[in-house]
Amino acid sequence: MDTFDFQLPEDPPPDMVAAAQLGTAVSQLAAALESLHQQHRQLRQLVVEQTRRAGTNTAAERAIPWPLRWHDLTREAAAQTWSWLIDWVGWFVDRYQIAEEVPACWAQHPPLIEELTALAAAWHSSYDDNAHPDGPLLWHERLARSRDRLRGWDDYTRCRNGTHTTRPRDLTWPDSWHDTAIETANSDLAGRPDQSTPVAVTEQS
Repeated sequence: MDTFDFQLPEDPPPDMVAAAQLGTAVSQLAAALESLHQQHRQLRQLVVEQTRRAGTNTAAERAIPWPLRWHDLTREAAAQTWSWLIDWVGWFVDRYQIAEEVPACWAQHPPLIEELTALAAAWHSSYDDNAHPDGPLLWHERLARSRDRLRGWDDYTRCRNGTHTTRPRDLTWPDSWHDTAIETANSDLAGRPDQSTPVAVTEQS
């Protein structure tokens, strides 16, 4: 790292002295930050190596970005998950030669994103170093059922021929559905016996 080395002339003006002092302080701060960065990298590597010897996984080693609840992901977490999923789906479609079942525009269809995310997570878990020996076989059995669902989704998306189709929803729920559901739930609760304390379903924030 470059260091600040400014030679002051004899009898420098106060503003030049102040600038030199500031430059020196900034240079020292940058050096301290770089040192902390290197220490952090060394510590992280040490933790990874020790954990690997112990036969366990840490977030740094885990192949699956976690959590996988798309609805809850921050922008940074979603970026990591997208990268992980796109790479896996590309490998998966090529390895199993199922381009006819998984349309190239899968990433534009939320149901397919969820299905493939689940498949990818299960695949990583089934082939993990600590997985049970029959894990891969169980994953293939789940894959067979998943392929039926993928073919079923194509009946909806109509994208198997390589052309993406944006389909509007044929039916949507009325805006009042949520309030109606809460009223129904509360009616059910009111009719149940042995209530020592009144209980009610409320709006979730």
